[in-house]
Amino acid sequence: MKRVFAAVAALFALCLIVAGCSGSSDSSESSTTSTSVQNAGGSWDAEGKPVNGGPAGSDGSTGSNLTKDYCAHNKDAKCPTGSYLGVHVAAHAKSGSWDANGNPVNGGPTGADGSTGNNKTQEYCARNQDPACPKNSYVAANAIKNPDGSHSYVKCEGTICTNPNHGGGEGTGAWDANGKPVNGGPTGADGSTGNNQSQEYCAQNQDPACPQGTYVGSNAIKSPDGANRYVPCEGSICTNPNQGAGDDTPDTENAPAPDDAPTTTDAPDGGDGGN
Repeated sequence: MKRVFAAVAALFALCLIVAGCSGSSDSSESSTTSTSVQNAGGSWDAEGKPVNGGPAGSDGSTGSNLTKDYCAHNKDAKCPTGSYLGVHVAAHAKSGSWDANGNPVNGGPTGADGSTGNNKTQEYCARNQDPACPKNSYVAANAIKNPDGSHSYVKCEGTICTNPNHGGGEGTGAWDANGKPVNGGPTGADGSTGNNQSQEYCAQNQDPACPQGTYVGSNAIKSPDGANRYVPCEGSICTNPNQGAGDDTPDTENAPAPDDAPTTTDAPDGGDGGN
């Protein structure tokens, strides 16, 4: 009887040992899993720098390593939902932005390429396609301050561009609907103003006094679709006045006849006229 009791006791003790080992293993695994999940979650530090790849984007992407400043000034699906604040808002004390007049503060807002301290004005970014400017800040080469008084820029079109009471006021250079410079024309790629270059000139010449991205080619012509842009002079677009080449296309149908050719068939001196 004692032997049976001893065997049962030994078996019970063995079960306790196995259960204890198993529980320890599960606890260890659970702890490891918890740590792993915690480490995988990205965030921003106090200065807006990414930690562990930064927070997950609104599209579910992770490890994008985007700064808080970038996400505050650029609409990007790789940034967390609600992180975009606008180019006039500073994400933290050292963050760059634009003031109410569109001038850079602390280097200006973060560019589309993630760069900071570019000191680009809002007017420059509205008129130049530059990766040092925030995403979607480019409007058009002839962009002007929005006449509704908001912190935005719009294309210079119609009376908005030619009437100072509609936003094209003194000091605002742009191109009118015909591509002529107003108030000195738009700001150049080198940041210069008052260059008075026409849209046609800038489409045909690589000149830093022209807005970035306006050069098309030395043979550029006004787009035949009526849009306020220039395209390369190619094929029938260039030779057919009805397709955009305008009055510069030679009028061969009504061109004057050439001078009458001499009727003589005399051979040059010393020749025999072929006889």
